[in-house]
Amino acid sequence: MNKLPNPPLSQRDPAQRWLWIFVLFNLLIALFIFDDYGFAWDEPLFYAYGDAVDYAYSIAARLSGDFDLERAYGPSATDHKYYGPAYLLLGRPLIDILRALPTPGVHRDEWWHLVNFLTFQLGVIGFYFLARRWMSGWAALGAAVLFATQPVLWGHGFINPKDMPFMVFFILTINAGLNWVDRLVAPSSPPLAEISPETASPQRRLTAWHTAVLVIATCLAATYLLAGWLHQWLREVITTAYYAEPTTLLGRLFLTIAARAPETPPEAYINKAWVLFVRLRTVLTVLITPLFIHTFLSLIWPAEMQRLSSEVRARLTPLPRWPRWQDPGASSTEKRHVFLWLGLGAVLLGLLTSIRVLGPLAGALVGLYFLLQPYPRSWKPLLLYAVIAAGVTYFTWPFLWDNPIARLIEVARHMANNPHILPVLFNGQVYPSNQLPRSYLPTLLELTLTEPVWPLVALGIGVGGVRLWHRRLEWRSFALVCLWLILPLGYVLLRRPPMYDGYRHFLFLVPPLFLLAGLGLDALLTWLHPRWLRLGLALLILAPGIFALVRLHPYQYTYYNTFIGGTGGAFRRFETDYWLTCYKETMHLINQEAQNHPVTVFALRQPQIARRYAAANVTVEGFDPANDTTYPGSLLLLITRYNQDLSHHPNDPVRFTVGRAGALFCVVKTVQGGPISP
Repeated sequence: MNKLPNPPLSQRDPAQRWLWIFVLFNLLIALFIFDDYGFAWDEPLFYAYGDAVDYAYSIAARLSGDFDLERAYGPSATDHKYYGPAYLLLGRPLIDILRALPTPGVHRDEWWHLVNFLTFQLGVIGFYFLARRWMSGWAALGAAVLFATQPVLWGHGFINPKDMPFMVFFILTINAGLNWVDRLVAPSSPPLAEISPETASPQRRLTAWHTAVLVIATCLAATYLLAGWLHQWLREVITTAYYAEPTTLLGRLFLTIAARAPETPPEAYINKAWVLFVRLRTVLTVLITPLFIHTFLSLIWPAEMQRLSSEVRARLTPLPRWPRWQDPGASSTEKRHVFLWLGLGAVLLGLLTSIRVLGPLAGALVGLYFLLQPYPRSWKPLLLYAVIAAGVTYFTWPFLWDNPIARLIEVARHMANNPHILPVLFNGQVYPSNQLPRSYLPTLLELTLTEPVWPLVALGIGVGGVRLWHRRLEWRSFALVCLWLILPLGYVLLRRPPMYDGYRHFLFLVPPLFLLAGLGLDALLTWLHPRWLRLGLALLILAPGIFALVRLHPYQYTYYNTFIGGTGGAFRRFETDYWLTCYKETMHLINQEAQNHPVTVFALRQPQIARRYAAANVTVEGFDPANDTTYPGSLLLLITRYNQDLSHHPNDPVRFTVGRAGALFCVVKTVQGGPISP
């Protein structure tokens, strides 16, 4: 069985005790502030989906004679059926209990904000135990607290029932998966012997591997030099296939690949094929470049490169060993521990996939960790892990019941080609969400995490590299952390998928950044011996986030750091309250004005959310710029997302504004004249 990278955590671990105190303190705060947060525009329909999904599991409904599974998807079935309801199913029992409490003034769906934040705290706990694999308890605690007090994450912890639970379950799935793999023991079968640089056998000057790398690199270079000729050749091939008779083999093959060929011009297929070719070439270039450099240097300096390769192998030993079908044997107690963790990890992976279809990425990382192990082991646990996870996903996602494989493919295509194209304000310019520059995600990560994070990440990368070289860091699990970050980030940079609402869809790639930051913090705590210096460092690192949590409440997710001048400096350059949570505070101001006379409010976006907060004598109508029905004396509720408040009724006076730290989120104007919209 694989030796655990760290000894079991002691019940008396002081860092762990402080973690529980910190989480309980956060939950105590949440009890007093959870209803301060306004509904994000995604929330009401998603919670309605949670209320409706029970229908899918109702035996009485199935026996009624008119059962229709579409009713289980709620009022927004065409969208929400592509999101598994696992999180909603898990949260509903607690929500039902909370809704039964006598709490006047709390909307029934606002209890979800408390449950969301509770889920976020579970993620903080899971993050701590994951971080303990590579760093001391105090460093893991510091990284967990820094992670938990990020204003962007704190805000999403209340108002985001989609992406934040996915991030939390990703953390828990990785942690449980690494634990069950660690417990696969075969004590009678030692790992492969270590290889030292002195005993490494000499290699030939030009091996078959070197030859293959050089041939592939040469062919790849030729595709760049002959790009024009290749593009013309591709055009001729596709044009010939496009106009081929449907009865011919070429025509039938083309129609099989391009079913919509009759109504699509050939130029569209030519462009699509060339884009796919360029993407494939880019991926191959990224993969082959380091191999080519290694091969080239090996031919120039063979002795030096052999010594370097031997050094690397010596530091990676015991090297991975391919699994076998036979069970290497373990005691019943050992097997029980393995299968307890395996079952937990598989259930978490199934739930993760039922939250978002990208969940199998966590399973793939765990599977890779399994394959990298040096100890004899059977394939059977990995297969059981996959089967249990698939069963949990199927059971908790009604949309898959009719045709699981086809539906999963449909969901994956829907998510990969996001049909919602929205305007996005990025660095002072409005882009369509499918045409954002590659710098979008890196820039937002740089500007929306607190100032100490990136220096700690940079230090952590260096510390990790040094510890790996000196074999003071377990490289297999640490490689997974790196891939957890690199794979999604690489996908975004290469594929450039449609993105909007900040980077909420990619919140799950934030935890590995903080694991790297934790390594940097671990090194600093090792170098700083006096306790007062360590406390001072903790305050210095945590102060920016805690200050912003207080200053921006309840709009913490609009945070930008001082690299751009804070949230106020980002205003009108980047998106802030893109989810319209300012409606709650804004409608409270309007309700106060309406105490003496009726008020009509026209809302440009999501008027149904404004109606949730409207008093009895406040009427909320939708505002359509193309058919402006506002009238003098009415109020116009606008948002500052991509500067919409500047475009409509620009000359009417502003009655109310809601914002924080120099940024405006909601603007209410008093209509004076007739329609004045572009």
